[in-house]
Amino acid sequence: MLQLIRHQIVTYWWHQRYSSTAVSWASALLCALLVVDVCKVHAQDGAKPPEGVPNATPVAKCLPSGDGYLKARLTGAVSAELDWGNDGTECTGAVRPTDGGIRVRFTSATPAGDKLVLVFGIGKLREGQSAKMIPVNVTVIREGTGEFYGTQGDDKCMLDDVKQAPIVGIPHRTRSYRIVARGFCTEPARAIRGKGAVLISRFDYAGRVDFDESDTGPEAEPVDRMARSSS
Repeated sequence: MLQLIRHQIVTYWWHQRYSSTAVSWASALLCALLVVDVCKVHAQDGAKPPEGVPNATPVAKCLPSGDGYLKARLTGAVSAELDWGNDGTECTGAVRPTDGGIRVRFTSATPAGDKLVLVFGIGKLREGQSAKMIPVNVTVIREGTGEFYGTQGDDKCMLDDVKQAPIVGIPHRTRSYRIVARGFCTEPARAIRGKGAVLISRFDYAGRVDFDESDTGPEAEPVDRMARSSS
């Protein structure tokens, strides 16, 4: 369309070349069309994402209901006061293949920016159960460093209270539960390889556990090895 208009302007200008008024009018219109072209190019360029900039990664959400969290105090090789909310926290839970108990996992960043994983293994808890004063095995993982710290047994940490409530699926109920627990450790989680230890003096969390799933993720092997060595 713009090319046709230009052609008409040039033709008109050629036939009216002895008229200064026509020349002025044609020149002004050509300038206006050039401005339109430039604006169009800039608008198209602005619609494209800058080269080399990756698409934004969706923010992890612990629970679809928006009420997932983890709070914990860590001292030792990893020292941090964790206060992870629902947004930005990955939380999963599944059946522990070693003994049929459950394993609940939380992943997010420390205030220093390190990515941290906390794993709670509850060997004596089954689907839908609530309990008080139940032992728990705790593992701390610093992602990307190969550092694993574990209590290597369920005699060092305790859940004061733990509750499970079904997460209702659409259109039918699934075997997924919201799990809420609070507890403490009396002894630290020690390094699997090398030296160092992390004491989790207290923790509170709300996450999820899926009883149709078995936890066989990349971090499961060292955690299972610790569980076997303590049995």
